[in-house]
Amino acid sequence: MKGPEKNKPYRFSMGISIALFLYFGVITTGALTGYRMPEQEKAVDLAFPMEDGVFTVGHGGASTAINYHHDVAPQAYANDITQLHWWGMRASGLSPENLKKYRIYGTPLYSPCSGEVTTAVDRYDDLSPQEDPDEEASPAGNHVILSCDGTEGHLAHMKPGSVEVEEGQMVESGDRLGSVGNTGNTTEPHLHIHAERDGEGVPITFDGRFLKRNSLVFD
Repeated sequence: MKGPEKNKPYRFSMGISIALFLYFGVITTGALTGYRMPEQEKAVDLAFPMEDGVFTVGHGGASTAINYHHDVAPQAYANDITQLHWWGMRASGLSPENLKKYRIYGTPLYSPCSGEVTTAVDRYDDLSPQEDPDEEASPAGNHVILSCDGTEGHLAHMKPGSVEVEEGQMVESGDRLGSVGNTGNTTEPHLHIHAERDGEGVPITFDGRFLKRNSLVFD
């Protein structure tokens, strides 16, 4: 003889609750792990490459839970950085088509380290927000790569016509490189920055601070 049918939904709901608990537990653990500074002895300390504003990190940290770049070895510790208006929003509107409505658009970029410019690309047009780039275009769009004491620093998605350095040029920390734009594989204006050695991502600190998703920088 079968037991009461009313026990089945209870057992079913308990199973779902346990599964959800385990799922969100794994997600939370991954996120918390990503907020910790990894391999501090391998980190490179850079100067923050923008000035005169409030900046926030969209993607950043040491796990895919808070940094979708983390699965790509050279970009494992990349930061995607936007800028905030005084009222705390990154743009005037939720997702405006006009690039100039994004606070960070056109913000000057400065060299985060002293070294040599190994790559300087300035040939791509800005895209509209959410617009897919041309398949043949560089995902980095207009960008600069610096070699500083054996570490490569990549700054991507720069504004057309703004790149002020050329390959082979020596720069000092604080020299102007260009301006933030919306070129390459990007959904809205922001600075993508990462560091790598021999194709492997290197943790970045800015003035001694490891930035993660939602970190704020007042400069």
